[in-house]
Amino acid sequence: MSYFYGQMSKMKTYILPIIVFLLSSFISQGQIPEKDRLLLKDNWYIQSSAKITADGKTISRASWKPDNWYSTTVPSTVLATLVNNKVFADPYYGTNIEKLPGFYRGIRKEMPEDSPFRVAWWYRTVFELPDSFKDKHTWIKFHSINYKANIWINEKLAADTTEIQGAYRLFDLDITRFINPGKDNCLALEIFPPRGRDLSITWVDWNPTPPDRGMGIWYDVTVESTGAAKIFHSRVITDLDLPSAETAHLTISAEIKNAEAKPVRGVLTGKIENIKFSQEVNLEPNQTKAISFTPDKYDQLVINKPRLWWPYLAGPQNLYDLDLTFEADGKISDSCHTRFGIRKITSWMNTFDKKRTRVFQVNGKNIVIRGGGYVQDMMLRPSKERVDADIAYAKHMNLNALRMEGPRGDDYLFEKCDEEGILLMVGWCCCSIWEDWKLWTPHTADMAELSWRDQIVHLRNHPSVFVWLYGSDLYPPANIEKRYIKVLEENDDTRPYLSSATQAASEIAGYTGVYMGPYSKGYSYGSPSYWYKKTEFNTEAGPSGEQIAPMESMRKMMPEKDLWPISDSWNIRLHKVFYPAMREALISRYGQPESAEEYSMKSQILQLEATRGMFEAYAGNKYRSSGIIYWMYNSAWPTLYWQLYDYYFAPNGAFYGAKSACEPLHIQYSYADSSIYVVNGFYKDFNGLKASLKLCDFNMNLILSKEAIVNVGSDGVKKAIAFNKPNNLSKVYFLKLDLKDVSGKNISSNFYWLSSNGDEKADFTDLNKLPKVNLNYTIESLKKEGNELKLSLKLENTSASLAFSVNPKIIKSKSKDLVLPVFWDDNYFSLLPKEKRFLNVKFNLNKLDGEDPVLQIEGWNINSTEQKIKFNK
Repeated sequence: MSYFYGQMSKMKTYILPIIVFLLSSFISQGQIPEKDRLLLKDNWYIQSSAKITADGKTISRASWKPDNWYSTTVPSTVLATLVNNKVFADPYYGTNIEKLPGFYRGIRKEMPEDSPFRVAWWYRTVFELPDSFKDKHTWIKFHSINYKANIWINEKLAADTTEIQGAYRLFDLDITRFINPGKDNCLALEIFPPRGRDLSITWVDWNPTPPDRGMGIWYDVTVESTGAAKIFHSRVITDLDLPSAETAHLTISAEIKNAEAKPVRGVLTGKIENIKFSQEVNLEPNQTKAISFTPDKYDQLVINKPRLWWPYLAGPQNLYDLDLTFEADGKISDSCHTRFGIRKITSWMNTFDKKRTRVFQVNGKNIVIRGGGYVQDMMLRPSKERVDADIAYAKHMNLNALRMEGPRGDDYLFEKCDEEGILLMVGWCCCSIWEDWKLWTPHTADMAELSWRDQIVHLRNHPSVFVWLYGSDLYPPANIEKRYIKVLEENDDTRPYLSSATQAASEIAGYTGVYMGPYSKGYSYGSPSYWYKKTEFNTEAGPSGEQIAPMESMRKMMPEKDLWPISDSWNIRLHKVFYPAMREALISRYGQPESAEEYSMKSQILQLEATRGMFEAYAGNKYRSSGIIYWMYNSAWPTLYWQLYDYYFAPNGAFYGAKSACEPLHIQYSYADSSIYVVNGFYKDFNGLKASLKLCDFNMNLILSKEAIVNVGSDGVKKAIAFNKPNNLSKVYFLKLDLKDVSGKNISSNFYWLSSNGDEKADFTDLNKLPKVNLNYTIESLKKEGNELKLSLKLENTSASLAFSVNPKIIKSKSKDLVLPVFWDDNYFSLLPKEKRFLNVKFNLNKLDGEDPVLQIEGWNINSTEQKIKFNK
């Protein structure tokens, strides 16, 4: 044994110094970061200041006990915490929201006098800071706090409301002098709600305003350590040589802050894959310096044949990683990581018929923007699971964009959009103090500029962000517009920006080349033919004034007794201005519903018909029409208007109308000239395609059949078949379209129900006379991959009648709830007599909640059937 210990002693003498040398070498190269980072998520408590007699010094003492406070995690608003603690009943159910104290309808600038949310609320947590934070600088980051706060740390006021204010502000505070490494530390925030002229989070008319107005901490809180200097605001600018896109030029920049009262000398090193670059940096005491690496001085930042980032369906979503490390005195002071994509966003103005349409380009290629208006959960509760479903649904519908009216969603949402190729329009909100400039004070304007700067700097590295909007329904006055543009020029001049989401020309930026609405039909009902009269880029539109959810969701929203007749549980979920037109259209086109079930089914068909027509009009009219943002995309709470799927993730008819219309290679009927077109969204030609149509009367007699061979160019639109409608058509008749490739594979299929009265005065009430039919179906295959089950289904209409609006579902065996989210190839589709259809669906088995999955098939005139799905668990 003595020999063994002797050898070990020799190893310590000779080997350990080598290990230490190698370890320090790795550290100096930034491969083993020294920075410690804590996410302060758990162990928070909140309480109203009206119920607390202690002061901030006492509350922020680690040993003080917050008796009778409400436990929570962060991010969380005050209301979300109270609901989670069962103080209030679920405000998303029935009319419970109206019972919340301080609840008010509409948009107002002040809370009611008796609101419990009118006063400040305290947020408090105790956390242990590791010993590794000793002899370093400690920083705390808040993003974001709504609306003002006094921040106390270990009995000391670290920052007050003169500094900490603004719902969209980012704060990075050096708290070294307040913290105790190796011990418990207490952080307490006295958070004040937004008041009349505060530039806060707004919901406008998308859903009710929560009575706390989103007061609280609605982003992560992090604590981290650095050496003497800290890296801020890393940035990657990517430029491309166009049109070839064969060479990229990168510019890297960051700010370095010396947090000490003595000079710091060091080296800032950057690494992108096998590319490395560095620069010596000298910092005076307490100095912040901007450092940049430009391609004219650093040849390695000129990249040949770069892997480009493209939007979904346009190409791959290639991403790169930038690591910056600042080293001083042989030690890493700070490091940061930035993910980016190499791509270039440009736009040009297409002028025709005295109109100006902005056409966006990615990497030199024109692209039709197809998306919807995105909104967070009403109580701002973060959920990666919900974001995953939101983005998966966008891709499933073949959409490529979302609009954020007010930067909404946590960092995960933006990262996910980068990864999945969903373009983002980011800008301020309408119809609130954000656009009520006549009420602004000089301080309001300052806060607006600071908030704009923080959001630009925070989001500018995301390749998914393709345009900034510093106005929404209105453009700002010249003095404010100049300040917004100055922020953009200083912090991000790589993207187009718009003064508003409307066609109005501001004094400075001029014509936007986009359009919004119009209010008469842009947010309520417009029949399919209406959209063929619209051009330009429409930033907010959709036949979505009233969109009744599938019945399974209706039952989740309200008690059974409220389902029929229409009750207050309906009314608080409908837009008081825009719902009547949609309801009138439903009744005039499809007939008066006699039950909630009938109302829901007819609503899905109305939504599908109108939404498909809108998206098809914009796709087929490119690039006079260059983009459409459906208003809205999702829902902040369970609502019955403005949504492509409901709060519970049940797709509606509009969902499948959009999915069909936005196919990248698509056959469609034009309501403008009654011709058949093929729309190609790919950047390549397709030759030898076979287009066909069948025109049938109401009794399914074949009236007309035509075929044509079609060649359609890259990103092109081609008229495939022109035909004259026969005389004496039935009141309701049907059009079936198919598009096959050269091998005979069906690549696009479409089905229309049309009226001999014309589209605007269509009468489809004869659909109520369709006879009931039975469908034959078999489950062709089942495949379990991890927690996902994939099912392939064959359906056949063996009858002599039309099977209209077939609605297959996956439900739970006991509760009969829908399994959501769910990904069907198609839904609310129709089958001609003797027609067969193969259909795929996938869903997450974890969503079964221990129940068995059941396949249920219903429809407009379908006899309902169901079958338990058996699979190896």
